[in-house]
Amino acid sequence: MSYYDHLLRNRLVSNLRRSRNPFVDRSVLCLLAGGADAACAILIILATTIAYHALVLGTPMPEFPIFFYCAYAALAGFGHGAFAVLAYNRFLDRRQPSHAGARDAAYGWTAALALTMLTAFLTGQVGDLSRVSLTSAYFIGIPLLIVVRAAVQTEIRSRIHNGALHFESLSVIGNRLDILNFLINGDLWRNGHRLANTLYLEDIRDDAGSIDRRPIIEFAASNLRQGTDHIVFVGSLVDFDEIENVVSQLKRFAVNVLYAPATGNRSLKFLDVVSIGPNNVLRFLRTPMSDAAMIAKRLLDIVCAGLGLVALGPVMALVALAIKLDSPGPVIFRQDRRGFNGETFMMWKFRSMRVMETGSTVRQARAGDPRITRTGSFLRRTSLDELPQLVNVLAGQMSIVGPRPHAVSHDDELARQVARYADRQRIKPGITGWAQVNGYRGETAHHEQAEGRITRDIYYIENWSLFLDIWIVVLTIFSPTTRRNAR
Repeated sequence: MSYYDHLLRNRLVSNLRRSRNPFVDRSVLCLLAGGADAACAILIILATTIAYHALVLGTPMPEFPIFFYCAYAALAGFGHGAFAVLAYNRFLDRRQPSHAGARDAAYGWTAALALTMLTAFLTGQVGDLSRVSLTSAYFIGIPLLIVVRAAVQTEIRSRIHNGALHFESLSVIGNRLDILNFLINGDLWRNGHRLANTLYLEDIRDDAGSIDRRPIIEFAASNLRQGTDHIVFVGSLVDFDEIENVVSQLKRFAVNVLYAPATGNRSLKFLDVVSIGPNNVLRFLRTPMSDAAMIAKRLLDIVCAGLGLVALGPVMALVALAIKLDSPGPVIFRQDRRGFNGETFMMWKFRSMRVMETGSTVRQARAGDPRITRTGSFLRRTSLDELPQLVNVLAGQMSIVGPRPHAVSHDDELARQVARYADRQRIKPGITGWAQVNGYRGETAHHEQAEGRITRDIYYIENWSLFLDIWIVVLTIFSPTTRRNAR
């Protein structure tokens, strides 16, 4: 036995041992998780309705229409559970951000109760439902069902990561060394996958090096009988004819055939396949937002910035007066910042320092910095110095939410420190952002501070949604973490 065969055998033995851990079919797992959500939804409606009738209206239990409300609670629970099943299926694809569970739970609960009320209206029974109790159930249910969704997802994620839960099985075709690399580097057992079988191309080649078709057909048929979810071909894109030869033998079966490149490089990802004319091409990168998403975000920016300037106008006037009385100099400080697609713009702030540094010689503010004025210290702690950036938002240079823009000199320095730094320029900079509400504010004197901020900025870009924008605005206003490290 060769060295590679020995390693591969050990890997297969290890996977076989782990495969004894529970295997739950993906559909069954989603139904079980969705059932938990549905049960909680039913309990919320019944508990809220019974409590309202008993404690507020004083309705005796024998007179309470329990079967009527059980029917509507079951209808709402079924609706919420159905939306939950779809959400858990997306969750298992691991292509959605962590906050998407809260969003999906809130949307599913809203849609379920809306459908319940529509059903009551169409059946002529909407007048028999207690509007107060159902409205209370709706508002009570949102945080409770978000907590339930988060708890279930956390439990599933933990079991998958520990190799204690598998929900998909797969078989692999390829050369021995390529399969070995795929199995060892892929950590399939910690991602919910169970290895069912392997087929080595070296074992089915004839003396001329051509692949025998019969073993491939038998391999696919055997795996279909076992209920294998995917057949993965591991190979080089250079040898496209060999890939086509293998795939052509599998077209007769109703089976998912996937391709994995024969490489140890895991940093470059295939996002999807798109059509360019008659050709199917691999996409590695895409714009963070679609045209529709950009329009929606721009409308949100205009509305928020316009309302903000009107509502906060008196506050901004008082701040301007305080700055004038505290120290000589202009009220507004303008500085070159680098923004969307690397373009520079003049960002507005209330002046909080005695200096007006810009260009290539800008020193970041530190704790106890003597350049900060007394008024400026308060403005920076409360983020009131950022209010003039609402003008930048209206001008289209910034957004309400996005990565914070840095001075050009700091931008160049951080780009040298962190390889992915420039990735954050793929979206408009913001007044507040995901990094800021997670406590990454102030100076970036240490590599860990810069890395933490940039990692969260990139997370925001890759997982953007209007729901996330609204959530960040809420955290900016109410979360004490947002004001941590403010200078």
